Amino acid sequence: MSLIIRAHFDGKTIVPDALVDLPPDQPMEVEVRLLPSAGDAAKPSKAEGFDITSMPFFGMWAAREDMADSVKWVREERDKWNSRLSGAD
Repeated sequence: MSLIIRAHFDGKTIVPDALVDLPPDQPMEVEVRLLPSAGDAAKPSKAEGFDITSMPFFGMWAAREDMADSVKWVREERDKWNSRLSGAD
């Protein structure tokens, strides 16, 4: 089993950012790679195995009434864009 987790250094200890559920009977080797902190806005690489739902932008349009039907909204926006290109407006 291989697992990549995100953690932070609190001045004394390396602390996982989330609960890590490991089988107690399976010996594990730990490898630590320390990176400079770039703050909450840092963009994690794909190799870090991040959860997109934890990103600050996830769900930012959830309360928009004009986007309740996202497929319809995209279709209407594309129609507007196409009509501008054809000059049919």
